[in-house]
Amino acid sequence: MDSSVFTEYETDLTTVLQGVADKLGGEAVKLRGEERRALLRRVERELEEADEIVEQMEIEMQTADAMDKQEMQNKLRAHKASLGRHKADLKTLLSSADRDDLLGGSAGRADHVAIEMDSRSESPSLGQAQAQRARLMSATDKLAEGQRRLEDSQRIAVETEDVGAGILRDLRTQRDTLEHSRDTLYEADGSIDRASNTLRKMIRTAYQQKAISYAIIGLLVLLILYVLASKLFP
Repeated sequence: MDSSVFTEYETDLTTVLQGVADKLGGEAVKLRGEERRALLRRVERELEEADEIVEQMEIEMQTADAMDKQEMQNKLRAHKASLGRHKADLKTLLSSADRDDLLGGSAGRADHVAIEMDSRSESPSLGQAQAQRARLMSATDKLAEGQRRLEDSQRIAVETEDVGAGILRDLRTQRDTLEHSRDTLYEADGSIDRASNTLRKMIRTAYQQKAISYAIIGLLVLLILYVLASKLFP
């Protein structure tokens, strides 16, 4: 797996973190009440998405070589630090929202009743409309992200299938090589057997020729002795 997938995840993470930073530094400070809480909930979901992207980046980093892996670790460490700061900022804003709700509970009780009356009417209040719009935008973002991840999964599946097909081709080639080597070994074994039989025949023939030579020599000795005996004892 090359570093291009890691770079794609890094681009997505940078986009998400930038969006979180914009919300925490701008809208979350200006808004109040339910609108602020809706925005903070959306930021929570985006931070969860960022955590998932970081996990994918860590997986991709495991398959990289040593040089690329060191660079990826440095980048990932910086992104994790930024993610941690955003989580701390979100926690602070959530605590501030809880404190504002607690302090403004008595003073805003009449306003809360008015909002409940408006919520019973056919037309939703402005805050509810904005909250619904925020939820709709979040759902749309989640759907787009899910589609992108599905496309990434399909691409990875295709790449994995190609790698598997290449491995199968290599294994088939190695099997053919082994079978050819085995046939060659069988042929060599047969040649050794034939050479061994020929050598045994040659050794047996040599023994036979040696025995014949000894017999001829013995016969010649006997003839010589016979001739000498005939001359000495006519």
